Amino acid sequence: MSALVLAAVLRGVVLGLLWWALSGGGADYAIYGVVSVALATALSLVLLPPSSRSSQRKLPRRIRSSIVLLGWFLGQSVLGGVDVARRVLSRPVDVDPSVVVAPFALEPGHARQLALVMMNLMPGSMVQQVVTADGESADNTAEGPVLPPSAVQLHTLSPQLDPADQWARLQRRVGAAFGV
Repeated sequence: MSALVLAAVLRGVVLGLLWWALSGGGADYAIYGVVSVALATALSLVLLPPSSRSSQRKLPRRIRSSIVLLGWFLGQSVLGGVDVARRVLSRPVDVDPSVVVAPFALEPGHARQLALVMMNLMPGSMVQQVVTADGESADNTAEGPVLPPSAVQLHTLSPQLDPADQWARLQRRVGAAFGV
């Protein structure tokens, strides 16, 4: 089976399942689903053509790593939510806000962006700012980054949460899911 056909089938199945989950799978709208899935699959093949055979061999490992990442993320979110609730409900309130600087392990690109977004979705810590090696802001302008970013400032409810370690573990898992 050619790479294009395999990619079309896999993408069509995933997009079809997504459509079914979002629409409730009603037969009244099946024609819309078929047309939408077909167009979305074709568009995905044009915008993101299938890669070479060597990266196809890595696909099962990347799928497994993505599932592990999703499970870990959900687990960390639940544990973080319980910890935040415990801290806020305890008397006196058990928070000691601080900022921790943690380095990037991922190269610039989609994997790094996903790690930044996922870190902001986990309770207890969030990315406050992306900084350069000198600790200066590496915020983007209309022309792109002012200076190359090398680390993130993580705002946390308590240093006991060890956000730098959580950031490092998140980057490793995102890197594995991206095959980096």
